[in-house]
Amino acid sequence: MLALYRRLPEEVRRCLRPLNLADEVASCLPGRLRADVAAVSDAVRRVALLRAQRFRLRRLEGHAGGDPLVCLLAMDEGSARYWRRAFFDELPRETDLGEVPALAVPDVARRRAGQADLSLWQIAWPVGRRAGGPFVPAWVPLGIPTARPLDAIVTGERSGRDARKNDVRRVLKLGFTTRVTRDPADYESFRTRLFEPYGSQRFGELFVPLPAYTYRHARRHGALLLVEREGRVVAGSLLERWRGTLRILAFGVDPASGVPPGTALAACYYHSIGYAVAEGYPWLSFGTCRPVLTNGVLRYKRKWGGRLGGPLSWDSFLLRYRNTAGVRSALTRTPLVLDYGRGCLGALVGARGDAGRDLDAHLAQLDTPGLASLACLVDPEVEVTPGLTTPHTPLRVVLPGEVWPAPLLAA
Repeated sequence: MLALYRRLPEEVRRCLRPLNLADEVASCLPGRLRADVAAVSDAVRRVALLRAQRFRLRRLEGHAGGDPLVCLLAMDEGSARYWRRAFFDELPRETDLGEVPALAVPDVARRRAGQADLSLWQIAWPVGRRAGGPFVPAWVPLGIPTARPLDAIVTGERSGRDARKNDVRRVLKLGFTTRVTRDPADYESFRTRLFEPYGSQRFGELFVPLPAYTYRHARRHGALLLVEREGRVVAGSLLERWRGTLRILAFGVDPASGVPPGTALAACYYHSIGYAVAEGYPWLSFGTCRPVLTNGVLRYKRKWGGRLGGPLSWDSFLLRYRNTAGVRSALTRTPLVLDYGRGCLGALVGARGDAGRDLDAHLAQLDTPGLASLACLVDPEVEVTPGLTTPHTPLRVVLPGEVWPAPLLAA
């Protein structure tokens, strides 16, 4: 029987597992029903994994902005690769402290968070209900309302408007054409020629390819928008209907097309927005990115008018910290999005060094539509202008020795 099983195609073997079969059946259902069934199967899958799930606990010692910093990270390997680079000036010295069972994360965090300046503990749903928030989401989505003309979208949102209009001028000048397709061969070409080469080149070891079933499900509920120039495909967007809106699952660019990758990517954004407007979708999701306000992907999506939305992933991180110089430096370079629950997002940022000397400009750069609050940790010598505000978000200044919100204190 085992030999027969191994001879089966990979996608057939995948569907022999009950929850995977439920996902496959759900992909053939109408949009909203499909999303509900997929959510249930994902929840069951997460609960089933909880007892066996373990996270490696690492102690990291190094410097942020030249200041000493000690971190504890308890999370999967992919997340650890990102965060160890995000907080430190250089790769830190790392000590393996063993494994933490997923179910024990809140208790272990309570006992050990005080051993570091800052710690992040991966919380798998539904364990987070026990730990209490707020949390750092694993990923955050950005998107724009599209129930208005394309020109109004390009010229509307002030954030990034000049850069956005310049990109659109370059796109129109090059005379790109678009083709909307649902041909399986085009999806496979998008994967091998556009998405995976571009993603590997841009993100390196942090790049995560999409599994084959994602393309198959998206084809049943969406389309592939290909951007062409002189008969050659130079970029594309993988589009999918989801709960009555449109979302972009992936972008791809042909590195060998001769078109600058930035221009090709701008063409994807512009024409994807145009497609959502033409098809009557009320909202276009640009996809997700890391919960860091200085993240390049997040800033690029902001340039196109993107607003932060409620986190969609099942995993998040429990944050604990002390208000030290190292933490203020780390949060200056890596300002975090916080999830307070029920779609309410905030941010925790630092203002050390040059950022503290020009606090107004620093905060204006980080202020992002979709945030409900912004807390800024400042150095003792920083002069806070009376009535200091940000364009979109209520501001709270956190002085040395204070922690905000209070539950995040690493005691």
